Parts: sequence; structure tokens; C-alpha cells
Amino acid sequence: MNPKTKLNDDEIRRICHRHGIKYKSHERITTGFSHEVHRLNDDLVIKLFNKETKKNYFVEKSILFGNFPAIKKPQFVAGYDRLDSFDSERAYIIMSYLDGVSLGKVWHKVSDGNREKLIEEISSTLKAFQAIPAESLAIDSHDNWVEYLWNKVNKLIYRLKQKDIISAGRETDVISAFQKAIRYFAEDEPLQTIYWDIHFDNFIVDKDYNLLGIIDLENVRRLPIDYPLFVIRRQMKEPHKYLAEEDEKYAKKEDYQNLWGWYQRYYPEMFTPKNLEERILTYQLLDELHLMIDWSHDAELRESFEDKIEKFHNL
Repeated sequence: MNPKTKLNDDEIRRICHRHGIKYKSHERITTGFSHEVHRLNDDLVIKLFNKETKKNYFVEKSILFGNFPAIKKPQFVAGYDRLDSFDSERAYIIMSYLDGVSLGKVWHKVSDGNREKLIEEISSTLKAFQAIPAESLAIDSHDNWVEYLWNKVNKLIYRLKQKDIISAGRETDVISAFQKAIRYFAEDEPLQTIYWDIHFDNFIVDKDYNLLGIIDLENVRRLPIDYPLFVIRRQMKEPHKYLAEEDEKYAKKEDYQNLWGWYQRYYPEMFTPKNLEERILTYQLLDELHLMIDWSHDAELRESFEDKIEKFHNL
């Protein structure tokens, strides 16, 4: 899902000059990030944000720049957020390079004992995000979670209708599904600072499978504590969805079957809300509405989306 490379060699050199960095080389990184990313020289990474909103840039910059010793992450080197609305240059962050590989690429090689140790360490790191105050990250703190859910659904439906992806009949089905879904959430839902996109391509490990750090740190929001469970559930059922194409052949469900139990052991707070299955189903439907905007042609996604609507219909 990475965008095509747009940054050329002259632009890379100009960026280096802007920040007093001596240019040696650059190479496109195609896994583990949702934006255009290049390895810069031997020890740096430059990430260019491909969305119009600056929210993702400011969130990631705040976490990388902040003093959060319990969170393993790259080091912030420099950032640029566009000087004004007429500046065509994309926002970017330059950070240290984590000299390892994504956990998703090597998970099939790791023993069960080391896998459990990794989940324990990942859980400890994820818990540390909860201590970060929302105001330090420039992210919204929602006073009414049910209202937020409705606003989110309506925005997604609007975008899908704009692209002629969703029919009036299917829009009615989605609205009906969410009328049932909100019964499982409180207006004053307890919210935490959560890093939610916890699939294994966002965790970098060394050759001995020790956790070096987490990447794609734009994916931090004020959310219910159980929100990341839909990612774990999907990773267990469809592990290939989170792997690079060349690594999909290693995606065996049996390698992921213990994730739920390990996360329950080391991050039990995620599993405390009532009506957990219905809440996870809600998060899944929200995610698939979002994915449909760019991937409505994907037959598996369409089938899964229809299945979620049917499950809500039967509640």
C-alpha cells in the first residue's frame, strides 16, 4: 500500500542541505511504512507524509521528539511541515535508522518461547503510551465517544458515496449496523493514548529477535483501550494481509494462534471492557469502511465487509 516513489535525487540532496546533513546515498524502503520512506546515508530515514492533513506529521514528530524512555523508537533528527498552504513540498521527518528487520518478515523463524518474550516486551512498550498526555501530541480528546463514532461513520460514508462505491441501500445497512454497535459503548467511554496499528511490520527486531523499536508512530490516538484488538484478531485470521507480497508464503495461521493468549497475559487491560466481541466487530467495520475507499476492488475485502454487515444484522 506504499505510494510510488516521487522524491528524486536532487530533492533528497536539497533536503539534506536544508538540515546540514552530508548526503551520501538514499534507497527506497517499501515495507513497514504507510508513506514514502527512504533510507538516507547509512544511519537515517526520511519519511514523507502523503496526506493533506498535518495531524499524522505532528503526532509522529511529538512522539519521536518527546522524552519517553519506556517507548522504544527511532530518534528524531529533523522535520519540515510546509511553510504555508502554497508550499507544494510534502511534510517530512528525518529520524535515525533502526538497523534490523520487521518482525513480520521473520516471525515464521522465531521459536514459540522467543515469540512470547517479544509479545511481553511489545505489551510493556504499548502500555507506556498510556502515560502520554493528549495535549502533548496535538490529538483530539473526545468528550462524547458515541458522537465521535457517528461522525466517523458519516464521514466515511460520504467519501464512499463520492466515489460511487456504496449504494443508497448499502448506506442504510451500514447506518443500521452502527445503530446496534453504539449500544456497546458509553458516551463517556474511558479513553487512553493508544498506539493501535500493532501488526508486526511496525516492530523492528535485531538478528536475535530483540525488539529495537516501533515505527509508523503517527498511529497514536485517544481511543478505548481495547481498540487494537481488532488488529490482533485480523492478524491471527489473515496474517498474509499484514505481510509484504514476497513474504506472504510464510503466513501460516498456526504461527499466530497464541497471540490472543499472550496479549491477555501481558496486556490484560485491553481485554477488560464488556461486550468485547461486539466492540471488536465495530472496530473491524470502521476499518473496512476506511479500506473500501481505496480498495473496493479487492474481492476479499468486499466479502469481509458484507460478512460484518450480516453479523450486525443478526445481533
